Amino acid sequence: MRFYTVIFCFLILFVINCGPGIDRVDTNDAQSQIYSAAKFAADKCGNPIPNPPLVVLNKPIQRNLDLCTIAITRTECPFLGYPLPCTLIYLEQETGDIPWYLNFNEISKTQIK
Repeated sequence: MRFYTVIFCFLILFVINCGPGIDRVDTNDAQSQIYSAAKFAADKCGNPIPNPPLVVLNKPIQRNLDLCTIAITRTECPFLGYPLPCTLIYLEQETGDIPWYLNFNEISKTQIK
């Protein structure tokens, strides 16, 4: 039984490490995800969705899109602009981990108006 558990763990690690490169999201799906998060935040705060809307120009990296939508849904009222982490959706390269000295909660409170 223990032997099969070890083999299973190695198999899982192999599959994870040999996976495809950067995971990207289709432009329409990304736009829909951002709109849904903005609609949620706008309804929560009682504001309209900020203008101009955040437009997705190319296929964003999944992680950057997730950081943006999480920041939007956690934004404090009034929701007048998009959080700073939403600028990450325009990057072509992965940003890697957020450095320990940056507080994501504080960065996500900064809105771009």
